[in-house]
Amino acid sequence: MMVNNYQKDEAKTTFSFHNLKRMLKFFLKYKKELYLSFFLGIISSILLLLIPKILMYAIDNSFVNKNYPEIVFLAFMVLIIVFISTFLTKIKRDKLVIVLDKVSHDLKLALFTKLQYLPSNYFDTHSHGKIYNRASTYPDDVSAIFCYVLMDSILDIINLIFVVIFMFSTNVRLSLISIVIAFFITIFFLLLSPLRRKLQHVANDKNSNVTAYLSESINGIRITQSFNRETKNESILNDLERKRINAVKKTIYVGNLNWSVSDIFNYLSMLLIYYIGFKYMYPVVSLGVIIAIDAYSARFWEPIRYLTSSYSDLMDASTFMERIFELLDEPLIITNPLNPEKLAIKGNISFKNVSFSYDNKVKVLDHLNLNIEAGTKIGLVGETGSGKSTILSLISRFYDINAGKLLIDGVEIQNIALENLRSSISMMLQDSYLFARSVYDNLVLDKNIPLKEVRKICKLLDIDDMIMALEKGYDTILLNNGSNLSSGERQLLSIARIMIQNPRILILDEATSNIDLKTEKKIERALKIATKNRTTIMVAHRISTVKNCDKIVLIKDHKNYEEGTHEELMAKKGAYYKLYKTQDA
Repeated sequence: MMVNNYQKDEAKTTFSFHNLKRMLKFFLKYKKELYLSFFLGIISSILLLLIPKILMYAIDNSFVNKNYPEIVFLAFMVLIIVFISTFLTKIKRDKLVIVLDKVSHDLKLALFTKLQYLPSNYFDTHSHGKIYNRASTYPDDVSAIFCYVLMDSILDIINLIFVVIFMFSTNVRLSLISIVIAFFITIFFLLLSPLRRKLQHVANDKNSNVTAYLSESINGIRITQSFNRETKNESILNDLERKRINAVKKTIYVGNLNWSVSDIFNYLSMLLIYYIGFKYMYPVVSLGVIIAIDAYSARFWEPIRYLTSSYSDLMDASTFMERIFELLDEPLIITNPLNPEKLAIKGNISFKNVSFSYDNKVKVLDHLNLNIEAGTKIGLVGETGSGKSTILSLISRFYDINAGKLLIDGVEIQNIALENLRSSISMMLQDSYLFARSVYDNLVLDKNIPLKEVRKICKLLDIDDMIMALEKGYDTILLNNGSNLSSGERQLLSIARIMIQNPRILILDEATSNIDLKTEKKIERALKIATKNRTTIMVAHRISTVKNCDKIVLIKDHKNYEEGTHEELMAKKGAYYKLYKTQDA
């Protein structure tokens, strides 16, 4: 099974115009704001292009004729134009900020929705830090670049066209100097772009590796501190940061080459205009025309300089965009059937010759046959890695079986709607997760259940006093994963949550391990209430936990090796008997 962690770069992607079209659909939802911004940007650019014309007129006429009132009037006109242009640009930017926020929100929502339905295998084989990058950081980056950079790039191209029109209307021959130089610069940038894209991919990968390692380190901080691994972790992060910085440096060097080359040729163009204009064309061409063309040349090179910089940013955006759509295009292996069976689940479960493998190589289950009757309690025992937890994951359909049939109330599990199936199942793990919300919210999981009903169930389980002893009772906000509670208290809250959800099938995976005997007895009393009249599957390493089940199944050699009651299995004196005697000793 290929695992993507902080030590492994992600597979390279290729640019696709199809993905660009898909991204544009997110923006065109807000075309009203975009069109208004676009229109205001064009008006602002055209207004600024009037200034060189005013300057040319002032030099060739107003100054020559010493018409000072007219000079003052023209200066005032320039100030008015600059003011209006700046005001329009501000409105344009404000509208784009609104679009940016909305598009970023839409992208994050689409990614989060996708993540909600991806199979467990995706999260097993992908670094959570890298997933976070795609679902949180990349949408912000792409939205900002597309909103500002792409919009400005389009406006720059239009501005460039207007500048050329104004230049040609002033003097064609002097205008051709800037245009010819710009042609060769464009070819240079196009030849450089594949390298820029390749370097950006590497930089993104190194940045994702850092995020992945930070995520892994935070999740494992207790292990780090327990084993005095802080110095080693710092060394690993330092190495990852060094690789990231080196990759970013190369990207910046190439990016800076774009604008530095365009700046050099900008000044070269301006010098050539002055040199050719004064040496070969003056006084046939007036001083005002030469200065106006030079001003237009500066305006001509300004969008070119921005376009070269924008091109680098758009290369960055394209790599972010590809990662986003790579996630959105992940296949939904676990999907709803087209015509789901309408089923009021009772809890009969049947495995018929079921085989399963996580990597299509090593079999975890091989021709498993197992029947679980509704309302009964069965215990699964066996060595670590025998497939006990896999059976639980298949019942919840976190994975699909490779062969055989898995039936719920006589219906193949693939033909049952996921919502129907999972709303009928509750799972309690060795360390059930608690959200950083109130105790009440953790118990009801956003269902509209009155506090009175919740407390009634908690009193039945004898944990109401425990909850009320907290600082704010049911309104107490839990820390991350309920870290302000003991392990036993977290498990008791998990049992109450199960009772409140009222499932037909209850799955307990090592629910009472790593807990002191006194708390374990309290949990066992609560579980006795919670499991009543429910199909219950218990996984345990300690046989004493499941010896009172209606049926015990020993999983060995990838199948149900032995099954029966505790007394029946002990009487056989087989593998179960030996396992029990080993634990009893």
